[in-house]
Amino acid sequence: MQKIKKIGIVLLVLIIIYILLPQYVQMGLKHNFANVDDYKLFDKHVVQKSTTPTVWQISENYNKKQPTQALLDFFDARKTCAFLVIQNGRIVYERYAQDYTKETISGSFSMAKTVNALLIGKLLEQGKIASLDDDVKKYVPELTQIPEGQLSIRAVITMSGNLDWNESYWNIFSLTAESYYGNDLNKLMGKIKLREDHQQGKLWEYQSICTQILGYIIKNVTHKSIAENSNEYLWQPLGAESDAIWSTDKNGMEKTFCCLNATARDFARLGQMVLQNGKWNNTQIIDSSYIAAMTTPANYLQDERKNAVDWYGYQTWIINYKNLKVPYFRGILGQFIFVIPEKNAVIVRLGKKIKKDADDPKYQNDDIRNYLEAGLQVLE
Repeated sequence: MQKIKKIGIVLLVLIIIYILLPQYVQMGLKHNFANVDDYKLFDKHVVQKSTTPTVWQISENYNKKQPTQALLDFFDARKTCAFLVIQNGRIVYERYAQDYTKETISGSFSMAKTVNALLIGKLLEQGKIASLDDDVKKYVPELTQIPEGQLSIRAVITMSGNLDWNESYWNIFSLTAESYYGNDLNKLMGKIKLREDHQQGKLWEYQSICTQILGYIIKNVTHKSIAENSNEYLWQPLGAESDAIWSTDKNGMEKTFCCLNATARDFARLGQMVLQNGKWNNTQIIDSSYIAAMTTPANYLQDERKNAVDWYGYQTWIINYKNLKVPYFRGILGQFIFVIPEKNAVIVRLGKKIKKDADDPKYQNDDIRNYLEAGLQVLE
Protein backbone atom coordinates (compact mmCIF):
# COMPACT_ATOMS: atom_id res chain seq x y z
CA MET A 1 0.00 0.00 0.00
CA GLN A 2 2.83 2.41 0.88
CA LYS A 3 4.46 1.73 -2.50
CA ILE A 4 1.24 2.51 -4.35
CA LYS A 5 0.86 5.70 -2.31
CA LYS A 6 4.39 6.83 -3.20
CA ILE A 7 3.80 6.14 -6.90
CA GLY A 8 0.56 8.14 -6.71
CA ILE A 9 2.36 11.10 -5.10
CA VAL A 10 5.11 11.01 -7.74
CA LEU A 11 2.52 10.92 -10.54
CA LEU A 12 0.63 13.82 -8.98
CA VAL A 13 3.82 15.88 -8.72
CA LEU A 14 4.69 15.12 -12.36
CA ILE A 15 1.20 16.16 -13.48
CA ILE A 16 1.46 19.43 -11.54
CA ILE A 17 4.90 20.14 -13.04
CA TYR A 18 3.57 19.41 -16.54
CA ILE A 19 0.61 21.76 -16.04
CA LEU A 20 2.95 24.53 -14.90
CA LEU A 21 5.25 24.17 -17.91
CA PRO A 22 4.95 26.69 -20.77
CA GLN A 23 2.54 25.67 -23.53
CA TYR A 24 5.29 25.10 -26.08
CA VAL A 25 7.22 22.82 -23.70
CA GLN A 26 4.07 20.77 -23.12
CA MET A 27 3.67 20.46 -26.90
CA GLY A 28 7.30 19.47 -27.30
CA LEU A 29 7.02 16.76 -24.66
CA LYS A 30 3.79 15.46 -26.13
CA HIS A 31 4.91 15.31 -29.76
CA ASN A 32 8.63 14.74 -29.20
CA PHE A 33 9.97 15.75 -32.64
CA ALA A 34 8.69 17.36 -35.80
CA ASN A 35 6.78 15.24 -38.33
CA VAL A 36 5.72 15.90 -41.90
CA ASP A 37 2.04 16.04 -40.90
CA ASP A 38 2.44 18.45 -37.99
CA TYR A 39 0.20 20.92 -39.80
CA LYS A 40 -2.63 18.97 -38.17
CA LEU A 41 -1.45 20.27 -34.76
CA PHE A 42 -1.48 23.98 -35.53
CA ASP A 43 -3.81 26.75 -36.60
CA LYS A 44 -3.50 27.48 -40.29
CA HIS A 45 -3.98 29.76 -43.26
CA VAL A 46 -4.84 28.21 -46.60
CA VAL A 47 -2.93 29.16 -49.73
CA GLN A 48 -5.68 28.76 -52.31
CA LYS A 49 -5.03 26.72 -55.43
CA SER A 50 -4.91 28.67 -58.68
CA THR A 51 -8.17 29.71 -60.30
CA THR A 52 -6.50 28.71 -63.58
CA PRO A 53 -4.50 25.59 -62.62
CA THR A 54 -1.85 24.31 -64.99
CA VAL A 55 -1.61 20.54 -65.21
CA TRP A 56 1.94 19.23 -65.58
CA GLN A 57 2.66 17.68 -68.95
CA ILE A 58 3.85 14.09 -68.85
CA SER A 59 6.94 13.03 -70.80
CA GLU A 60 6.54 10.25 -73.36
CA ASN A 61 9.31 8.52 -71.40
CA TYR A 62 7.44 8.81 -68.09
CA ASN A 63 8.80 6.27 -65.59
CA LYS A 64 10.58 4.31 -68.33
CA LYS A 65 13.91 4.86 -66.59
CA GLN A 66 14.38 3.92 -62.94
CA PRO A 67 17.10 4.69 -60.42
CA THR A 68 19.22 1.69 -59.48
CA GLN A 69 17.74 -0.82 -57.06
CA ALA A 70 20.29 0.28 -54.47
CA LEU A 71 18.94 3.82 -54.65
CA LEU A 72 15.32 2.62 -54.51
CA ASP A 73 16.21 0.63 -51.39
CA PHE A 74 17.81 3.82 -50.03
CA PHE A 75 14.55 5.68 -50.72
CA ASP A 76 12.65 3.16 -48.63
CA ALA A 77 15.22 3.18 -45.82
CA ARG A 78 14.84 6.96 -45.59
CA LYS A 79 11.01 6.74 -45.74
CA THR A 80 10.81 8.70 -48.97
CA CYS A 81 7.18 9.72 -49.59
CA ALA A 82 7.51 11.39 -52.98
CA PHE A 83 10.22 11.58 -55.63
CA LEU A 84 9.51 13.66 -58.70
CA VAL A 85 11.78 14.51 -61.64
CA ILE A 86 10.91 17.14 -64.23
CA GLN A 87 12.88 17.85 -67.39
CA ASN A 88 12.03 20.32 -70.14
CA GLY A 89 8.84 21.17 -68.26
CA ARG A 90 7.50 17.60 -68.30
CA ILE A 91 7.32 14.95 -65.59
CA VAL A 92 9.89 12.28 -66.44
CA TYR A 93 9.69 10.23 -63.25
CA GLU A 94 7.29 10.03 -60.31
CA ARG A 95 7.26 7.67 -57.34
CA TYR A 96 5.10 7.72 -54.21
CA ALA A 97 5.29 5.60 -51.05
CA GLN A 98 4.37 5.80 -47.35
CA ASP A 99 0.67 6.09 -48.35
CA TYR A 100 1.37 9.23 -50.38
CA THR A 101 -0.16 10.11 -53.74
CA LYS A 102 0.23 13.11 -56.02
CA GLU A 103 -2.60 14.78 -54.03
CA THR A 104 -1.00 14.34 -50.58
CA ILE A 105 0.33 17.46 -48.92
CA SER A 106 3.45 17.29 -46.79
CA GLY A 107 5.47 19.59 -44.58
CA SER A 108 8.27 21.55 -46.22
CA PHE A 109 10.09 22.43 -43.01
CA SER A 110 12.94 24.76 -43.99
CA MET A 111 12.20 24.62 -47.72
CA ALA A 112 9.79 27.36 -46.66
CA LYS A 113 12.78 29.60 -46.00
CA THR A 114 13.48 29.84 -49.72
CA VAL A 115 9.84 30.74 -50.33
CA ASN A 116 10.33 33.72 -48.01
CA ALA A 117 13.31 34.78 -50.11
CA LEU A 118 11.18 34.63 -53.26
CA LEU A 119 8.53 36.86 -51.66
CA ILE A 120 11.18 39.34 -50.49
CA GLY A 121 12.38 39.51 -54.10
CA LYS A 122 8.88 40.36 -55.29
CA LEU A 123 8.51 43.13 -52.73
CA LEU A 124 11.89 44.59 -53.70
CA GLU A 125 10.76 44.63 -57.32
CA GLN A 126 7.59 46.47 -56.32
CA GLY A 127 9.48 49.01 -54.22
CA LYS A 128 7.69 47.99 -51.03
CA ILE A 129 11.14 47.18 -49.67
CA ALA A 130 13.66 49.82 -50.69
CA SER A 131 16.85 47.77 -50.38
CA LEU A 132 18.29 44.65 -48.78
CA ASP A 133 20.63 47.01 -46.96
CA ASP A 134 17.71 48.63 -45.15
CA ASP A 135 17.51 48.44 -41.38
CA VAL A 136 15.26 45.59 -40.25
CA LYS A 137 13.77 47.79 -37.50
CA LYS A 138 12.32 50.02 -40.21
CA TYR A 139 9.97 47.15 -41.03
CA VAL A 140 9.74 45.04 -37.86
CA PRO A 141 9.00 47.08 -34.72
CA GLU A 142 8.13 43.80 -33.00
CA LEU A 143 11.89 43.34 -32.47
CA THR A 144 11.77 45.50 -29.36
CA GLN A 145 15.23 44.49 -28.09
CA ILE A 146 17.08 45.06 -31.37
CA PRO A 147 18.57 48.59 -31.59
CA GLU A 148 18.01 50.59 -34.74
CA GLY A 149 20.71 50.46 -37.36
CA GLN A 150 22.23 47.19 -36.10
CA LEU A 151 20.60 44.59 -38.32
CA SER A 152 20.06 44.69 -42.09
CA ILE A 153 17.71 42.65 -44.26
CA ARG A 154 20.77 41.41 -46.16
CA ALA A 155 22.20 40.00 -42.94
CA VAL A 156 19.08 38.02 -42.08
CA ILE A 157 18.45 36.79 -45.62
CA THR A 158 22.00 35.40 -45.82
CA MET A 159 21.93 33.89 -42.29
CA SER A 160 24.55 36.32 -41.03
CA GLY A 161 22.42 38.22 -38.51
CA ASN A 162 24.51 36.93 -35.58
CA LEU A 163 21.50 36.97 -33.26
CA ASP A 164 21.46 35.53 -29.75
CA TRP A 165 19.85 32.30 -30.92
CA ASN A 166 20.78 28.65 -30.61
CA GLU A 167 19.36 26.49 -33.40
CA SER A 168 18.56 23.62 -31.05
CA TYR A 169 16.02 21.05 -32.18
CA TRP A 170 16.41 18.77 -29.15
CA ASN A 171 16.15 21.26 -26.26
CA ILE A 172 12.42 21.65 -25.61
CA PHE A 173 13.09 24.82 -23.59
CA SER A 174 14.95 26.55 -26.46
CA LEU A 175 13.71 29.50 -28.48
CA THR A 176 13.74 27.19 -31.50
CA ALA A 177 11.24 24.90 -29.76
CA GLU A 178 9.16 27.92 -28.76
CA SER A 179 9.10 29.16 -32.35
CA TYR A 180 7.83 25.79 -33.61
CA TYR A 181 5.51 24.60 -30.84
CA GLY A 182 4.62 27.98 -29.35
CA ASN A 183 1.51 29.99 -30.12
CA ASP A 184 2.68 33.61 -29.82
CA LEU A 185 5.37 34.67 -32.27
CA ASN A 186 4.97 38.36 -31.35
CA LYS A 187 6.04 37.48 -27.80
CA LEU A 188 8.98 35.49 -29.16
CA MET A 189 10.12 38.39 -31.35
CA GLY A 190 10.24 40.57 -28.28
CA LYS A 191 12.83 38.21 -26.76
CA ILE A 192 15.29 38.38 -29.65
CA LYS A 193 18.58 40.13 -28.92
CA LEU A 194 21.89 40.71 -30.64
CA ARG A 195 24.94 38.88 -29.35
CA GLU A 196 27.33 40.94 -27.27
CA ASP A 197 30.03 40.55 -29.89
CA HIS A 198 27.54 41.29 -32.65
CA GLN A 199 29.08 41.48 -36.11
CA GLN A 200 26.31 41.27 -38.65
CA GLY A 201 27.09 40.38 -42.23
CA LYS A 202 30.34 38.53 -41.44
CA LEU A 203 29.64 35.22 -39.68
CA TRP A 204 27.33 32.69 -41.35
CA GLU A 205 25.24 30.75 -38.86
CA TYR A 206 22.02 28.95 -39.66
CA GLN A 207 19.31 30.59 -37.56
CA SER A 208 15.62 30.04 -38.23
CA ILE A 209 14.76 33.29 -36.49
CA CYS A 210 16.31 35.11 -39.45
CA THR A 211 13.57 33.71 -41.68
CA GLN A 212 10.85 34.51 -39.18
CA ILE A 213 12.07 38.12 -39.30
CA LEU A 214 11.72 38.02 -43.11
CA GLY A 215 8.15 36.80 -42.60
CA TYR A 216 7.38 39.80 -40.42
CA ILE A 217 8.84 42.11 -43.06
CA ILE A 218 6.58 40.55 -45.70
CA LYS A 219 3.49 40.79 -43.49
CA ASN A 220 4.16 44.33 -42.28
CA VAL A 221 4.91 45.94 -45.65
CA THR A 222 1.97 44.32 -47.43
CA HIS A 223 -0.53 44.28 -44.55
CA LYS A 224 -1.41 40.79 -45.71
CA SER A 225 -0.67 37.35 -44.32
CA ILE A 226 2.18 35.27 -45.70
CA ALA A 227 -0.43 32.88 -47.10
CA GLU A 228 -2.14 35.72 -48.96
CA ASN A 229 1.19 36.88 -50.37
CA SER A 230 2.08 33.32 -51.35
CA ASN A 231 -1.26 32.96 -53.07
CA GLU A 232 -1.00 36.25 -54.97
CA TYR A 233 2.63 36.06 -56.05
CA LEU A 234 3.23 32.32 -56.31
CA TRP A 235 0.31 29.87 -56.15
CA GLN A 236 -1.97 31.79 -58.51
CA PRO A 237 0.54 32.72 -61.26
CA LEU A 238 2.25 29.32 -61.03
CA GLY A 239 -1.03 27.51 -61.69
CA ALA A 240 -0.97 25.46 -58.49
CA GLU A 241 -3.38 22.53 -58.67
CA SER A 242 -3.93 22.08 -54.93
CA ASP A 243 -4.47 24.19 -51.84
CA ALA A 244 -1.47 24.51 -49.57
CA ILE A 245 -1.45 25.10 -45.82
CA TRP A 246 0.76 27.46 -43.87
CA SER A 247 0.76 26.80 -40.11
CA THR A 248 0.24 29.81 -37.84
CA ASP A 249 0.30 30.80 -34.20
CA LYS A 250 -2.82 31.77 -32.26
CA ASN A 251 -2.62 35.31 -33.69
CA GLY A 252 -2.58 34.18 -37.30
CA MET A 253 1.12 34.81 -37.86
CA GLU A 254 2.65 32.13 -40.06
CA LYS A 255 5.60 30.10 -38.85
CA THR A 256 7.43 31.34 -41.90
CA PHE A 257 10.71 29.57 -41.18
CA CYS A 258 9.24 26.11 -41.53
CA CYS A 259 5.64 25.38 -42.08
CA LEU A 260 4.40 25.48 -45.65
CA ASN A 261 2.65 22.23 -46.59
CA ALA A 262 1.94 21.30 -50.20
CA THR A 263 2.03 18.51 -52.78
CA ALA A 264 5.21 17.41 -54.53
CA ARG A 265 3.83 18.60 -57.85
CA ASP A 266 3.13 22.09 -56.51
CA PHE A 267 6.49 22.32 -54.76
CA ALA A 268 8.01 21.48 -58.15
CA ARG A 269 6.48 24.66 -59.60
CA LEU A 270 8.70 26.73 -57.32
CA GLY A 271 11.76 24.91 -58.60
CA GLN A 272 10.65 25.26 -62.21
CA MET A 273 10.24 29.02 -61.77
CA VAL A 274 13.75 29.31 -60.32
CA LEU A 275 15.03 27.14 -63.18
CA GLN A 276 13.46 29.56 -65.66
CA ASN A 277 15.11 32.56 -63.96
CA GLY A 278 11.90 33.70 -62.33
CA LYS A 279 9.55 32.87 -65.20
CA TRP A 280 6.59 30.55 -65.41
CA ASN A 281 5.76 29.82 -69.02
CA ASN A 282 6.09 33.28 -70.58
CA THR A 283 5.30 35.32 -67.49
CA GLN A 284 8.04 36.84 -65.35
CA ILE A 285 6.98 36.11 -61.76
CA ILE A 286 10.15 37.14 -59.88
CA ASP A 287 12.81 39.43 -61.35
CA SER A 288 15.55 37.41 -63.05
CA SER A 289 18.39 39.45 -61.56
CA TYR A 290 17.06 38.72 -58.08
CA ILE A 291 16.87 34.98 -58.82
CA ALA A 292 20.51 35.14 -59.94
CA ALA A 293 21.53 36.89 -56.71
CA MET A 294 19.43 34.53 -54.59
CA THR A 295 21.19 31.47 -56.01
CA THR A 296 24.71 32.95 -55.85
CA PRO A 297 26.80 31.93 -52.82
CA ALA A 298 27.45 34.67 -50.27
CA ASN A 299 31.12 33.74 -50.26
CA TYR A 300 32.16 37.00 -48.58
CA LEU A 301 30.85 35.34 -45.40
CA GLN A 302 32.71 32.82 -43.26
CA ASP A 303 31.35 30.15 -40.95
CA GLU A 304 32.70 29.43 -37.47
CA ARG A 305 35.37 27.18 -39.01
CA LYS A 306 36.62 30.05 -41.21
CA ASN A 307 35.31 28.44 -44.40
CA ALA A 308 34.17 30.82 -47.13
CA VAL A 309 30.44 30.26 -47.59
CA ASP A 310 30.07 28.84 -51.09
CA TRP A 311 26.98 26.78 -50.18
CA TYR A 312 24.37 29.44 -49.33
CA GLY A 313 22.79 32.48 -50.97
CA TYR A 314 19.52 34.18 -50.05
CA GLN A 315 17.84 31.46 -47.94
CA THR A 316 18.93 29.06 -50.69
CA TRP A 317 21.46 26.23 -50.56
CA ILE A 318 23.95 25.49 -53.34
CA ILE A 319 25.77 22.21 -53.98
CA ASN A 320 28.29 21.29 -56.65
CA TYR A 321 27.76 17.72 -57.83
CA LYS A 322 29.48 16.15 -60.84
CA ASN A 323 30.44 19.61 -62.11
CA LEU A 324 26.83 20.76 -61.83
CA LYS A 325 26.02 23.86 -59.77
CA VAL A 326 22.70 23.04 -58.12
CA PRO A 327 20.68 25.56 -56.07
CA TYR A 328 18.20 23.85 -53.78
CA PHE A 329 15.50 24.26 -51.17
CA ARG A 330 16.07 22.11 -48.09
CA GLY A 331 14.09 20.85 -45.09
CA ILE A 332 15.21 19.07 -41.94
CA LEU A 333 13.78 15.62 -42.70
CA GLY A 334 15.13 15.51 -46.24
CA GLN A 335 12.69 17.78 -48.07
CA PHE A 336 14.40 19.00 -51.24
CA ILE A 337 13.75 20.92 -54.42
CA PHE A 338 16.87 20.70 -56.60
CA VAL A 339 17.27 23.00 -59.60
CA ILE A 340 19.68 21.79 -62.29
CA PRO A 341 20.06 24.39 -65.05
CA GLU A 342 22.54 22.35 -67.10
CA LYS A 343 19.96 19.56 -67.39
CA ASN A 344 16.91 21.85 -67.58
CA ALA A 345 15.57 19.79 -64.70
CA VAL A 346 13.96 19.95 -61.27
CA ILE A 347 13.99 17.18 -58.65
CA VAL A 348 11.63 17.09 -55.66
CA ARG A 349 12.04 14.73 -52.72
CA LEU A 350 9.66 14.60 -49.76
CA GLY A 351 10.10 12.20 -46.88
CA LYS A 352 10.24 11.43 -43.19
CA LYS A 353 13.88 10.67 -42.49
CA ILE A 354 17.41 11.78 -43.36
CA LYS A 355 20.84 10.90 -42.09
CA LYS A 356 22.36 13.59 -39.92
CA ASP A 357 24.95 15.72 -41.65
CA ALA A 358 28.45 14.42 -41.22
CA ASP A 359 31.21 16.83 -40.31
CA ASP A 360 31.12 18.27 -43.79
CA PRO A 361 32.35 21.86 -44.06
CA LYS A 362 29.60 22.60 -46.57
CA TYR A 363 26.79 21.18 -44.37
CA GLN A 364 26.02 18.50 -46.94
CA ASN A 365 26.14 14.72 -46.91
CA ASP A 366 25.74 11.59 -49.00
CA ASP A 367 21.95 11.53 -48.60
CA ILE A 368 21.75 14.77 -50.57
CA ARG A 369 24.07 13.43 -53.25
CA ASN A 370 22.09 10.18 -53.47
CA TYR A 371 18.87 12.02 -54.29
CA LEU A 372 20.67 14.04 -56.93
CA GLU A 373 22.20 10.88 -58.37
CA ALA A 374 18.81 9.16 -58.51
CA GLY A 375 17.34 12.12 -60.36
CA LEU A 376 20.18 12.27 -62.84
CA GLN A 377 19.79 8.56 -63.59
CA VAL A 378 16.25 9.03 -64.93
CA LEU A 379 16.89 12.18 -66.94
CA GLU A 380 16.77 11.93 -70.70
